[in-house]
Amino acid sequence: MTGISTLGQSMQQIERLKTMQSSLATLQYQLTSGKKTNLFAGLGTQVIASERARANFKEIDTYINNMTVAQRRVEMQVNAIDGVLKQAGDVVNAIQIQTQEGEFEKESVGDLARKARDYIIAMMNEVDGDRYLFSGADTQQIPITDTGVQTSYLTGRVNDWVNGVIDTDQLIASYTDKTQLTDTVNGYSASLSSGNAKSVYVRVEANIELNYTTLANNDGFRDILSAIGALNALCEGIDEVTLDPDDPTGTVTAPGATQAEQNENFYKVFNDLAVKINKGLDFLENETHKLSQVSAQMSVMTEDYKTEKNTLSGVIADVENVDPNEVAVKINSLMLQLEASYRVTASMSQLSLAYLL
Repeated sequence: MTGISTLGQSMQQIERLKTMQSSLATLQYQLTSGKKTNLFAGLGTQVIASERARANFKEIDTYINNMTVAQRRVEMQVNAIDGVLKQAGDVVNAIQIQTQEGEFEKESVGDLARKARDYIIAMMNEVDGDRYLFSGADTQQIPITDTGVQTSYLTGRVNDWVNGVIDTDQLIASYTDKTQLTDTVNGYSASLSSGNAKSVYVRVEANIELNYTTLANNDGFRDILSAIGALNALCEGIDEVTLDPDDPTGTVTAPGATQAEQNENFYKVFNDLAVKINKGLDFLENETHKLSQVSAQMSVMTEDYKTEKNTLSGVIADVENVDPNEVAVKINSLMLQLEASYRVTASMSQLSLAYLL
């Protein structure tokens, strides 16, 4: 008697069931996650396209984040400079009004100069978090400190002028000549005073960086700070422009043997201070224009990058994502196949054919 076993067929059927169960698990993962696979290797020949698109996407995100931070800092710089322009503009207007009226109200002008100077120094020390925005690359170093040295220096020069030790041209040179009123005297940091401050850049592309540096000791800030400091010292150093006959003994005026000379010497300095502040204003306005151009360039590049990100997102989706409707149809079809296969397997497991020869 010879027996014929169905074991081989059963084993083959079981392997087919395992394959279908694996396929069902994959389809269920796809339906749940929306992705073809949880491993790059599962993408087969499309893996290179996916990895390249993802790498480009990440790189673009880095550049966008760089520009977002830089845009915020540029905006803070522009706002600070606008504040300085407003304060310095008020001082110039006060000087011009005094000149037109032919009188000098030293208390009001001096008070305005002191407050403007304090405000301007605060704006030059503007920070974003713990980064000083006008220190160049030396962001942890405060750009300017009011040590009192500038005030002492300018007060001394005004006193020398009043006492005839220096003439009017020399007084003007004392606050316009950088070798006399140095950055160190003004209170600038060591890196700014030495001229070693490095520029600040933002990387916006693999081989492109944009410079958005504005230093606290540039000509605009420096001219305004020096002139307003000198104006403050001038207001503190004299009592009146000219000596009147009824003035008490000890009244301090501008130097000169006559009222005409005193008036001429004073207004020569007074008007020069206005000119110097105006030069500083012009420079800072150009600085805001430069920063605005950098900001506009970053805005354009950011929008271009966002468009490119959308394109890359489409590439990634095409390669990695699945159509849930298509997956659902496949699952239903596979479930029917599995149900039929289970029935066949069950039937075969009950068969035992024996043929008698």
